[in-house]
Amino acid sequence: MARRTGRCAGSFLLPLLLLAASLLDWNLISLINMIIFFAIRFVAPTAGYHLRVACCMLLPAAQLVVSISHPSWISLPFFVFSCIGLVDWSLTSNFHGLFRWWRLLEIYSVFSILLLYIYQLPVKFPYIVLAFADFIGLFKVSLKSEWPELSSGISLLVYYFMVSNHLFMQHAQCEV
Repeated sequence: MARRTGRCAGSFLLPLLLLAASLLDWNLISLINMIIFFAIRFVAPTAGYHLRVACCMLLPAAQLVVSISHPSWISLPFFVFSCIGLVDWSLTSNFHGLFRWWRLLEIYSVFSILLLYIYQLPVKFPYIVLAFADFIGLFKVSLKSEWPELSSGISLLVYYFMVSNHLFMQHAQCEV
């Protein structure tokens, strides 16, 4: 029983605590919390069969929300891979076509979250960096942020949690 509680704390509660700590304030220490959050998510085991089923059913929808909530160059890969998965599913009648690109999108979502997080840091970026960030679709979170921007960031975090849980469970099932 104590072993299960330790696993739950190590794989679910600790990453959530680190994520919350990193989102409370935008600074370099919080960035380290965010990086540790990703490191734990990559190596920590997750709990159960029901979570995997829920991820399988909701992950295509979460991927589509990430891609269309704030259309930009940075969200384009999510949209493209959603379309490819849907076309593959419709042509082959194989539901697994929707899951084909999720490992690549997991890595890309980590990159996107870190890029968005670094852009939030209270650093004065050169004009060229600001212009490039605006071009690819990065945004600053503030009280003036609009709903599409906020939902894009939240859905990106939800997508990452779901895809990392699903892929870990799929990998763990193959090893057994």
